[in-house]
Amino acid sequence: MLVYLALITRPGNRARFAELYTRYGGLMHHVAMGILKDEKDAEDAVHEAFLAIARHMDKVGDVNDPRTKAYVVTIAQRKAIDLYRQRNRHLVAYLEEGDLTTVPETDHGLARCILKLPDRDRQFVLLKFDQGYTTKEIADMMGLTLSAAYKVEQRAKARLEKLCKE
Repeated sequence: MLVYLALITRPGNRARFAELYTRYGGLMHHVAMGILKDEKDAEDAVHEAFLAIARHMDKVGDVNDPRTKAYVVTIAQRKAIDLYRQRNRHLVAYLEEGDLTTVPETDHGLARCILKLPDRDRQFVLLKFDQGYTTKEIADMMGLTLSAAYKVEQRAKARLEKLCKE
């Protein structure tokens, strides 16, 4: 944690960061594992997420605020997705070399379909089905009315179903 604290200049932000680290580190790891399915990659994604949070502590509000939780979870998701995409670039190079005798371990069909969703739909699906938030909680986090959140959910499910069938 000292590496992260060295990036933070304001003492009040250091204490808040330490609380974030303690409170949400496990959740962020769980989110990254859900996407990456690899312990080492998940640890790397969480590390990158904490570095990003440390650099932008001015954007972090009260640690107990649901928006703060959504913020750190979203950063962890995006860092995990970035790492997943980076890993898949290597997969494409592997497939282009012509060795198609084995299916790489990174072939997770549903995860690939989720990654193809637009950002808002992907975020909604991950918050709802991976993190277990209710539609009302997600509406609050995303700044949507409840009826708009239900519509986003409906459209995201339809898009995901279409992508999975393809």
